Amino acid sequence: MQTFESKPFQAAYLKVMRITSALILLAVATGPAILVSAVSSFQWYHVLGIYVLVYALLFALLFWYLKLWYRAYHYQLCAEGLSINKGVFWKQQSVVPRNRVQHIDITTGPIERRYDLSKLVVHTAGTRNASVILPGLLHDEAVALRQELINTNQTEDTV
Repeated sequence: MQTFESKPFQAAYLKVMRITSALILLAVATGPAILVSAVSSFQWYHVLGIYVLVYALLFALLFWYLKLWYRAYHYQLCAEGLSINKGVFWKQQSVVPRNRVQHIDITTGPIERRYDLSKLVVHTAGTRNASVILPGLLHDEAVALRQELINTNQTEDTV
């Protein structure tokens, strides 16, 4: 049975989160900007200036928060199972016992694929919080972790 100490995500995952969040923020902020420019009596360049200022402020806050989020998210494979620590303001620790693992999926989005990253989705027995997502893993690392959890589950006597 393989174990390892607490690990953070790959550094490239912070870039992926920032790119994804910036794209979502841009899409969400465009609607109100168009609405304000359509109903206001301001010149278009004033609306554009306000839009750029608000977007820059929101992006700076998001940039700061994602850095804190990235630092707070760690995972560990111990004898009991997969342990995940996360949370910036409210800390949360989850442990997925090895013998409760039903099946494991690996997913990869288009931006994650660019950085060779994947998400490990561990499905467990039970109804509440029956899936645990571990993002920001190198694809090879996610495959190895999945194999370790599957192999452990097959060799143990589970009910």
